Amino acid sequence: MFPCWFLTALLAHVGWALQQTPDMIVRLGDSLTLNCSHKESGTWTMFWYKLPVGKNATLQLIVRSLEGNKAEFEEEFKSRFQSSGTKEKSLSVAIDHVLLNDSGTYFCAKQDTLANTPLNFGQGTRLTVLGKNSEIIEPDVVIFSPSKQEIQEKKKATLVCLASGFFPDHLNLVWKVNGVKRTEGVGTDEISTSNGSTYSLTSRLRISAQEWFNPLNRFECIANFFKNGTQQSIQKIIYGDTGDSPISENYQRSATAGKFVYIMLIFKSILYGIFVMGMMLWYKKMY
Repeated sequence: MFPCWFLTALLAHVGWALQQTPDMIVRLGDSLTLNCSHKESGTWTMFWYKLPVGKNATLQLIVRSLEGNKAEFEEEFKSRFQSSGTKEKSLSVAIDHVLLNDSGTYFCAKQDTLANTPLNFGQGTRLTVLGKNSEIIEPDVVIFSPSKQEIQEKKKATLVCLASGFFPDHLNLVWKVNGVKRTEGVGTDEISTSNGSTYSLTSRLRISAQEWFNPLNRFECIANFFKNGTQQSIQKIIYGDTGDSPISENYQRSATAGKFVYIMLIFKSILYGIFVMGMMLWYKKMY
């Protein structure tokens, strides 16, 4: 087993070339298969690890297998976990009659057997096991506008997206600005907060006050979750505000000035066109 701090160090070697099964939600007693594969040349040993649910969880080795060899399971996983070993750069693990404590995040990893390189991890597969009668509850999503104090003091604006009342703890939040995904200035809680039988998750988007005080800007928070075996989404939208602060007044003055300059340029172009036409008519009369 590895402590969480060691897991963090290991995941610094995350290898996106490893393809894992996407996140899953299953019912108690179901059976499932976790698949992992890669396309890199060489002689590889492949592994599956489990990170159980909980703040003090430790990473547990489930199985290892050298290419073409049998799977070697750790003792506690031998009864319900099965694998035919690594074949053609792929290692799959089947779990029979899943239990509630099978919930967790499962990481596939590979290691160059000859070079003895550090473990190279996949992105992880999050498995949630629900009781037979457990209900999947969709989240309520709301966006809170930035505080006036932050805008006045720091010239920044923080939008807060709150997803609450959902179950199970299997949700992520994404920000979009004018239809484009935004990652800069985004901070999302690493762990959902438990509120009894449901969960909540918060994400923050920090932008400039100038960007906020543009009523044409469209800020969207998207909650992605799994239901009935598919990923579903709920979106909430808020638009930039004109407001009544000095910053917003400056923005409005700048916008008004811009419009005025634009109109003046058009007017100037029209006058210039009239002048040129007049000169051409005068020239024709003279000659």
